[in-house]
Amino acid sequence: MAAIPHLDMAGAGTPAGLRRFAAGMAAAYRDVGFAYVAGHGIPEGVVGALFDASRRFHALPQAAKDAVAIDRHHRGYIASGTATDRASSVEAATRPNLSESFIKLSDPPPRRSGTVWPLDGPNRWPDLPGFREVVAAFEAAAEPVARRLVQAMAVGLGADPAQLLALFDPPTVWLRLLRYPPRPADAPAGQYGSAPHTDFGCLTLLAQDDAGGLEVRAADGAWIAAPPVEGALLVNTGDLVPVWSGGRWRSTPHRVVNPRARDRYSIAYFYDPGLDAVIAPLDGAARIASDSASFRFGDHVMAQLDSTYAYRRDGAAKHSVRSGTGPGKAPASPAG
Repeated sequence: MAAIPHLDMAGAGTPAGLRRFAAGMAAAYRDVGFAYVAGHGIPEGVVGALFDASRRFHALPQAAKDAVAIDRHHRGYIASGTATDRASSVEAATRPNLSESFIKLSDPPPRRSGTVWPLDGPNRWPDLPGFREVVAAFEAAAEPVARRLVQAMAVGLGADPAQLLALFDPPTVWLRLLRYPPRPADAPAGQYGSAPHTDFGCLTLLAQDDAGGLEVRAADGAWIAAPPVEGALLVNTGDLVPVWSGGRWRSTPHRVVNPRARDRYSIAYFYDPGLDAVIAPLDGAARIASDSASFRFGDHVMAQLDSTYAYRRDGAAKHSVRSGTGPGKAPASPAG
């Protein structure tokens, strides 16, 4: 992998434009797993306003952030040093991530299956004027972009877009506002802002400032920088995509090494299937090994969260699903 590809979504709203963009996605996510996507249509002002809101949140007194600390529904403020990527299939994490964040999830919808998931609950909001409105404006602009990407993904895989989009009815959406403090001069080996990992869902849309620090692992094992590109989002595929594609598309490892001179801010928008969705190879995609089991996305999510976050290991917030159908089996890493 010499470089991260550049794609342009402009015109993807027409059948011909969608086919063109889908062909670009097929090449990018087969070979790399990351791409810079321009022409997405999210206004720069909306992105800039969210970066400003994130900086205002992280500048709050610690007590104000702790007042909305992460709860059993995985919503709120995640303090630095409380997340360790134990579930990573890339590198065994030995130290907690050096970052803090605010995380907001989509409102839980009525469940046709009757399952009640641990993530079902209200969001937590800081006492910060205008914060919720700015978050809502960004999400309203990002959701149709993510949905178009999923549609193009299906076309690029030779699958029925309706089959894939049905798994996102409704979607599970995560918005995470991250701050990475400067790397200490005496930081030990194995200290990352975000340890090497793959994302456990479908798509990640990332906006980042110009501080640097994000790195993507090439096919030869080398780590290459992934700086921001003006006007583009950095979009990567997660661990569900190799399952859907029969192994043809990648879920690529990446990490954040904190810059030494300044804070780093990023906005991560994760667009995933509904928690009840059953994940299996798509019709029309090349099949993986016949003994590959399907699994519910929600079971996979909870296994990841339980192994990563300190608040979930205190015995009070462990994975507990109530269902009349019984949980499916979720692999630790469906991509392998």
